[in-house]
Amino acid sequence: MTQGRMEQRQSAVEKIVAVMELLCLSGRTFSLREIESRVGIPRSTLHRLLLSLEKAGWVTRDASSERFRPGVHFFLLHRGDLFHGELIRIAGPEMERLVRETGKTAVMSVLEGMTGLCIHHVEPKGTAVKYVAHRGMGVPVHVGATGKVLLAFCREDLRERIFASGLPEGVDKVVLQRELAEIRRRGYAYSREEWMEHAGDISVPLFDGRGEFVAQFGLAGLVTSFEGQEEALVAKLKDVATRVSGALQSVFSG
Repeated sequence: MTQGRMEQRQSAVEKIVAVMELLCLSGRTFSLREIESRVGIPRSTLHRLLLSLEKAGWVTRDASSERFRPGVHFFLLHRGDLFHGELIRIAGPEMERLVRETGKTAVMSVLEGMTGLCIHHVEPKGTAVKYVAHRGMGVPVHVGATGKVLLAFCREDLRERIFASGLPEGVDKVVLQRELAEIRRRGYAYSREEWMEHAGDISVPLFDGRGEFVAQFGLAGLVTSFEGQEEALVAKLKDVATRVSGALQSVFSG
């Protein structure tokens, strides 16, 4: 590599570092004009750079305000173990409390590529029949509340890729798209025996405090145990999700 090309690459890296440090350390969002004034990169160059970072998931642009903030995929790439560790540390006690109150299994999962992956679970003690989960368990995204929340709230471009090549043959994509739109509208998913016989589950999305979807959070158990409790369980889950999101924002913004 020639000296000139090495300097050009170094310059590009320095620009990326300057932009990501500004977005990550400030704890707020920025317009294109504000980023330009802070980092001193010409607007045309900065615009191309931000588009590339947005495509990679390192930067997210709010559709209504056109302001930029770090994308969750930057955190997951750069400090994924720390992020998931903090997520489990914060949500774990809440999951244990919900299990004690409801007698159901609490499950938290994330998207790993185009498939779901359980990263933490808490099972009720002293219960003869219960929903069994384990860390590292694969979660299909086209059936059940757990998987459908992952698919409904993930980035649109990722959802499009999953629909293009990540679903089993025979899945009615039109019906599934309608279900996902309804899940996004309601803010939760509820399924009965979709994934496992005799099992039901209710799930809500977890956000990182900046509005970025990071994980699924829900309760699973015998399908009959959910009868008449859907509304109360959804309220409990949403309340916990709000607290976890606020705690994540505090941790990763400062």
